[in-house]
Amino acid sequence: MSRVVQYHPSVISADAIGASISSLHQALRELGVASYVACSDSNIVNSDYATLSTSMLKRMAWRDTDLLLLHYSFFNDELESLIDLPVRKILIYHNVTPGHFFRSHRSMSFLGDLCDHARGQMRRFASAFESAVGDSDYNSAELREFGFRNPETIPVFFNDAFFTSRELDNELYFDIKASSEVNIVFVGRFVPNKRHDLLIDILAAYKRLFGRSASLHLAGKIWDNEYFHALLGRAVQGGVLSNVKIYQNASGLAVKTLFAASDAFISMSEHEGFMVPVLEAFSVGCPVLAYSSTAVGETMGTAGIKFDTLDPAIPAGYLELLRRDKTLRNEIVREQADRVTDFYSEATARKWLSFLGGFVDISAGLNS
Repeated sequence: MSRVVQYHPSVISADAIGASISSLHQALRELGVASYVACSDSNIVNSDYATLSTSMLKRMAWRDTDLLLLHYSFFNDELESLIDLPVRKILIYHNVTPGHFFRSHRSMSFLGDLCDHARGQMRRFASAFESAVGDSDYNSAELREFGFRNPETIPVFFNDAFFTSRELDNELYFDIKASSEVNIVFVGRFVPNKRHDLLIDILAAYKRLFGRSASLHLAGKIWDNEYFHALLGRAVQGGVLSNVKIYQNASGLAVKTLFAASDAFISMSEHEGFMVPVLEAFSVGCPVLAYSSTAVGETMGTAGIKFDTLDPAIPAGYLELLRRDKTLRNEIVREQADRVTDFYSEATARKWLSFLGGFVDISAGLNS
């Protein structure tokens, strides 16, 4: 029997990649495939799903029918040793942010170097993989640039069952609604390419242009204190510091409630390989306004509101338009609800199983 092993340095449920790995693992297990999840030795203790470590992978007696799926999202100093393993390998590419976004901020320049090293790894090791998968056409195009031939595009899994359910944190919901006339939400780690600075400028522009009370709710991990404090300084300069709400380590329920209570999810991000929060906002019924960069527009399709400028006044104006025109808002929410069905877990699982059927025997499960 074939064994399918998925590897990523860290596999945790709160991470979009970890959640997607778990979903594919469960789909394979349900079809009777011998599926396993692996992570680095240092992370296995805290992993929600991994039962194998890098050291264990190196000691395994690999068979000709086995398959190793290497998920890639950042520089990995273990990759070279994994490349040498005597097993068929497929790369799953979740994108690596170009280093120049980080080098524009002195305290984060080392991350820029690591990102560029990661992209270099992709070019050096492309020939070691039997195939590759990008979770967006944008990512697949980058794989071709790195030297991978004919990569397949298959989206990541997201928890559609949870985000379409009615469960909310009611106390948080009513606190948000009571705090301001208008609420904006964004979900993503605090790094330069996400452009939290422009979200703060949008908040200031909205208050200046329309004179309404408004709050900006930001959920994400702080990667660098100096950069984060610079963002707070920008909020002070814009006179909106008290209107910026930070949620670190927010639970899935808290994030879902932020979407439900907000008037719009606004993204000014300049670089995304997919952007799962767009699908989560679509599922909850939160209108999405986004700068259509990299893979963001691809993920949105024809739903939501996209724009091609970084001028904060543009999304601020759209935000007010949605507040005034309920018919337009409802139409956007309906279009988003239709678009997100393209990414439901069942559809994504079928794409994955069809693809993997070319490498391992899962035909019995697919035809049952």
